[in-house]
Amino acid sequence: MSLIRLLPARLHAIADYAVAAALILVPLIIIKGSTLAVDTGVVIGGVVAVISALTRYPLGIVKVLPFTVHSAGDYLAVVLLIASPFSLRFYNTDPRLTIFYSAAGLAVLVVSVITDYQYSPTFAGMPAQQQAPLQESVPVRQPASAFQQTPAQQAPVRPAPVQALPVRRPAQARQAAAASQAAAVQPAPASQTSLARELAVAYQAATEQAAAQQAAAQRAAAELAAAQQGAAEQIAAQQVAAQQVAAYQAAAKQAAAQQVAAEQAARAAAEQAAAFQAASKYAAAQHAAHQTAAEQAWAKHTAHQAAVQHGTADQATAHQAAADQAAAEHAVHQAAAEQAWAEHIAAEEAWAQQAAAEQAWAEQAAAHEAAAKQTAEGH
Repeated sequence: MSLIRLLPARLHAIADYAVAAALILVPLIIIKGSTLAVDTGVVIGGVVAVISALTRYPLGIVKVLPFTVHSAGDYLAVVLLIASPFSLRFYNTDPRLTIFYSAAGLAVLVVSVITDYQYSPTFAGMPAQQQAPLQESVPVRQPASAFQQTPAQQAPVRPAPVQALPVRRPAQARQAAAASQAAAVQPAPASQTSLARELAVAYQAATEQAAAQQAAAQRAAAELAAAQQGAAEQIAAQQVAAQQVAAYQAAAKQAAAQQVAAEQAARAAAEQAAAFQAASKYAAAQHAAHQTAAEQAWAKHTAHQAAVQHGTADQATAHQAAADQAAAEHAVHQAAAEQAWAEHIAAEEAWAQQAAAEQAWAEQAAAHEAAAKQTAEGH
């Protein structure tokens, strides 16, 4: 658990208690911070003090834990001291305590790395026993093996065999032997015929095999050409299908756009029809009002005309002027009534046209919607 066994167990114990005291006192007295940061130092310091008191080394109180197990606690304290400010998220609120805990963790790490954890309280303080010198080994002579080989006896020299001298044959004998060898080499006529027949059969078999191979190659070439043609047709069909899909998509988009335009036109026609209907109603109301005013003016005119015949000359003049004014008002209201009626008729006709246009646009939108659905189903 240590890299360099340099620090003895007693000094390590002193360092443990010093670190525990620093972790408890510094957050409480010197560097005051948040409750979480202070509690972290106090808890870790208390744990270090408890582990130190329970360790079997010179300053341990209740010597229960082995010193090697204590080393694992040291490295755990290093991890807790360095990681707690970041895991508990008080490194921003308490930077001074964060630095102190990190420095304490590094100090514990250095002490742990250089501590000699191979401490045993049974043999503490005892001088190391010197080993007895080894006795010098006495060389032992090994007896000679009973199976040592003796030098091999030399084999008796045998006399070399005497080779017989070759006997020279006469010239006639040599010629006869050559003739017999030539006759043996030359095949008989029957064997020549059999060989020619076998060669012919082999040639015919080779020819048939070559023809079969050529036919197989032609069939393979035909199959390859058919496969290539099929692949080309399939690719062409896929291209046509892709073009049809693109056409269907374009048609669907166009139908959707036409549907939207038709719906917008239908709404505009409906709005205009409503406006013309309102104008028609207003014109009808104006016609009725002017007609009523014209009738009232004509009644005044008639009354003033009757007063002209029965009154004095002065009264007759006044009544005649009033009758003329009433006649003029009657004419004005009559003209206004006629104009209002004409506007009413025009508004009625425009309203009817816009209603018909609205119906036509609605039917066209429904037709475009049906076309879009049919295109989608076809796709």
